[in-house]
Amino acid sequence: MMRGALFALALIAAPAWAAGDFAYTSRVAAGATVIDSRPLVDCRRASLPGARCLPAEEFLGPQRRLPSERDILWLLGTAGLAGSETALVVGQDATARDFVAGLLYLAGQKSVHILSGTMPSLDGRAEGGQQRGMVRSAVWTAPMRDSLWVLGVDIVRDKPTLVAAGGPRPTAANGVVVADDAYQAIARFTQLRAGQGIAVRVHPGSLALAAGRAR
Repeated sequence: MMRGALFALALIAAPAWAAGDFAYTSRVAAGATVIDSRPLVDCRRASLPGARCLPAEEFLGPQRRLPSERDILWLLGTAGLAGSETALVVGQDATARDFVAGLLYLAGQKSVHILSGTMPSLDGRAEGGQQRGMVRSAVWTAPMRDSLWVLGVDIVRDKPTLVAAGGPRPTAANGVVVADDAYQAIARFTQLRAGQGIAVRVHPGSLALAAGRAR
């Protein structure tokens, strides 16, 4: 699904990772594009000013599989995102919030911050979040962070250290997060990379598939 060719070259050519581009924050910064990861009905009812509604489930197919790269970028364009924004991802469910944040970052979003803790009170707010459209209102132009996606063939070839979602903090640098599905794997990727500064990558398939191919 994701581009895996010339993986080693991509690692060499990729710019150094800036921790400030992907991090948790405790405040809502002025000028940030708010991405609300809560269920659509909740986001539409009331959200932070200017919020875009992007529930986690809109990115997931059967068995919590990701759509194709092209479809992910098209979906982001229907939310009016081009990838050049500073995104602030908010939500009440930490796993859903971290999944959406991680997917944005992997897709190439310039800067992704995650609002930690509980959302600010929305009591008395009449404004709901903006639901994405049926067609693109922006064209995604940011290059995907290909070097952070690890496919089954990469696991077979490179034999990286596999980091199970929900498992202990990895001790090896540049481990690969694996889980039962993409939702859990990408959420754990966010927690480790944005939250703890560990340079992990992620396998967006199933844990069983990764383990089978790694033998």
